[in-house]
Amino acid sequence: MTARAAVWSPRRRMALCAVTGLLLAALVQGRIEGSKGSGAVHPLLYLPSGKYLRVVSLGFEELAADILYLWSIQYYGHYDIKDRYGYLQHIYGQMITELDPHYLDPYLVGAMIMAVEARQPEMALRLLDKGVENNPDKWIMAFEAGFLCYNDLHDYRRAAYYFKKAIEAPGAHPLVRRLYAEMHNRAGDKRTSLREWSEIYRTSDDPYVRNVAWNHVHDLKVDVDVADLKGAVSRFRDRAGRAPRRLRELVASGVVGALPSDPEGRQYLYDPQAGDVRYQGSLVLGR
Repeated sequence: MTARAAVWSPRRRMALCAVTGLLLAALVQGRIEGSKGSGAVHPLLYLPSGKYLRVVSLGFEELAADILYLWSIQYYGHYDIKDRYGYLQHIYGQMITELDPHYLDPYLVGAMIMAVEARQPEMALRLLDKGVENNPDKWIMAFEAGFLCYNDLHDYRRAAYYFKKAIEAPGAHPLVRRLYAEMHNRAGDKRTSLREWSEIYRTSDDPYVRNVAWNHVHDLKVDVDVADLKGAVSRFRDRAGRAPRRLRELVASGVVGALPSDPEGRQYLYDPQAGDVRYQGSLVLGR
């Protein structure tokens, strides 16, 4: 044993005992209060904040966080305990993740309990925001926040924001980029979605991914082209006081620089009486 080990080993043992004793004391106190008829009191509520525990743990922050996290899993496995969801923010947001800000599981599991069981997605997003801030190099945090916005809240613009943050983190799964592209489409920003899907199609070497990307590109191009042409017809009508007799008049009058072709290389159909533009093919995804 080295001289350094001989000096520090007793102190580390004392610190370990102190941390363990503090946690056990809180658990015992919780049981005492519960026996007084005050209801099921969560023992962890008797612990101070994680910032304080970091000080008194004397270098055993990760161990303390492990103990608290394992206990929280056990606690939330008891579905007959009343009002247990009222303590979620304290346990996961103020204690465990303060003790060990880089411990990923409490963010992910805590957010899942908040969103799925407690039905508090905004609380879950606050916890995941903290995880993103403390672990900017871990794409899974922003991904989970984005998926929550997409799947639970149907807030596609917000989901796109989180998916973009996930993409910017190292090692992000390629699926995140596809979700990011689709969120813009669902939010109504088809032009941005078309650009993102086109980039996926251009850069992917996976035949399946390229096929999926092309299907999106196909339909989005039709949507964007038809919307642009209808807008051009409207501008022509405002200038000339009538609808164009044919789409080529849009170019001749300078309203547009050129007419787009559909994904199959054909011209879009135009009804001069109705002033309507439409695609003569069928959408792949049937939007």
